[in-house]
Amino acid sequence: MIEKIIAIFIIALLLLLLLRYKYGEYIKARDQRQRFKRGNELEKEARFFLEKKGYKVLEEQYEHYHKYMVDGKVMESKLIVDYVVGRKGKVFLIEVKSGKQAIYIKNKNTRRQLLEYDFAIKNDGIFLLDMENEELLNIEFIHEQSQMKYRVLKLSIVLALAVMFIPFIIPKIIVVLLFILFWFYPSFFDKILN
Repeated sequence: MIEKIIAIFIIALLLLLLLRYKYGEYIKARDQRQRFKRGNELEKEARFFLEKKGYKVLEEQYEHYHKYMVDGKVMESKLIVDYVVGRKGKVFLIEVKSGKQAIYIKNKNTRRQLLEYDFAIKNDGIFLLDMENEELLNIEFIHEQSQMKYRVLKLSIVLALAVMFIPFIIPKIIVVLLFILFWFYPSFFDKILN
């Protein structure tokens, strides 16, 4: 008799644990559906927000197929940008985010997504649209080539100033020749500067 009671108790306890687990899964799925529904609503509101800010919506849910190679084999991935907008003859990519974490550029998934767009799709700028706070953030990634161009510009200014203040013609000619070499072979000078 006691064995039957213990067996029934164990079965009831297992059923209770299973029911609790299933209820937890149901709550998670319901919350996720609500977040997606809210995110979709905010994404639709984003169109009006962008138009109000003076942007013309050129594409919504723009699909871009990006090609790359893996061990010599051409691969392709589909990127979906929330909005492609235009303003003053320029084209910008807009990624709309909502929620607690995704709205921040420090969120690695958001940052990687925007970085991939910037790399793979021709654009004049990338924006993160935080619909929680109705904030449009201009995101600029500093590429290594941009850093090199900045160093080239700085060195060009220094050389130009040096030429102005050198009183003798031979050193001026040498500085001008260095400047010409520097202009046509910036990567060589960039390696020297680093």
